[in-house]
Amino acid sequence: MKQHLMDQFFQHQIDYDNHLLPLKYWHTHVQHGIPDVLFHWHNEFEINYVYRGSARYHIDYNYFDSQEGDIILIRPNAMHSIHPIGDLEHVTDSLVCHLDMLGTSNLDQTSLLYLQPLQNDTLKTVPRIQPHQEGYEAIKEVIFAILELVRKQEPYYELLLKSQLFQLLHLLYHHGYVVKKNTDDLYRKNEKLRGLIDHIHQHFQDNLTIEQMADYMGYSKTHFMSVFKQQTGTSCMEFVIQVRLREACTLLTTSLKSVLEISNQVGFNNLSNFNRQFKRYYHMTPSHYRKQFRKEQSYFGARPEKL
Repeated sequence: MKQHLMDQFFQHQIDYDNHLLPLKYWHTHVQHGIPDVLFHWHNEFEINYVYRGSARYHIDYNYFDSQEGDIILIRPNAMHSIHPIGDLEHVTDSLVCHLDMLGTSNLDQTSLLYLQPLQNDTLKTVPRIQPHQEGYEAIKEVIFAILELVRKQEPYYELLLKSQLFQLLHLLYHHGYVVKKNTDDLYRKNEKLRGLIDHIHQHFQDNLTIEQMADYMGYSKTHFMSVFKQQTGTSCMEFVIQVRLREACTLLTTSLKSVLEISNQVGFNNLSNFNRQFKRYYHMTPSHYRKQFRKEQSYFGARPEKL
């Protein structure tokens, strides 16, 4: 149930693992459709390696079903989401790191030429590198070395980690996996969608309708529904429901409010609908979710916050 990333209008603020370096590592095992990562973005570069299984990735305007062995690269500030496919499992390692950790000095022409264009959206990485593609084995070897360093965190590992990240970027440039970022209509649509997602996050408790959201984007209802589904991998109303449910999870685990109060606060029109949607997504009732969380907290010796 842990969330590695915290929301601020769907721009995720990374809770870094290391006080010396802006990076975070985590391992994810998707089972029975959980977890589902909603559309969001962050300032860091993200690397995913798929050990087995499949999930639907949406990165900017690209979408694809991952496969075993895929290396998935998410540029800084790219809007992206990851959705389970039915009951298929999906096992990945992920690392996010801010490229400024590799150098930001104006005296360093390497940073100005290779790092800052990636950080400021002038350049981007391709979203996926597969086993049959050029340079895959060398890139995979470096990524595995990076993940091993982060997992073990032996003395002075930060110095080795930086060198491996530079090696990774060298290989990505060398094999043509860093390309110019377009500024065409698809990206302008992405900016419109980014604004709408912010709007949904700020007003999820309101009675949001398809018509209102289509007007916000300046599209017809039909065109809006098509664009939203294509870009995010889910329908607009399903997205709103998931945002409400995620906020409900936070309230269930951090407040003493009743389930009915939480249902009303996050925008559900009645308790039975809230219970039904919650169980459909989390495979348990809100009350069970709260009890399970408290049981886990008790097991690990954590004290609940005073409210």
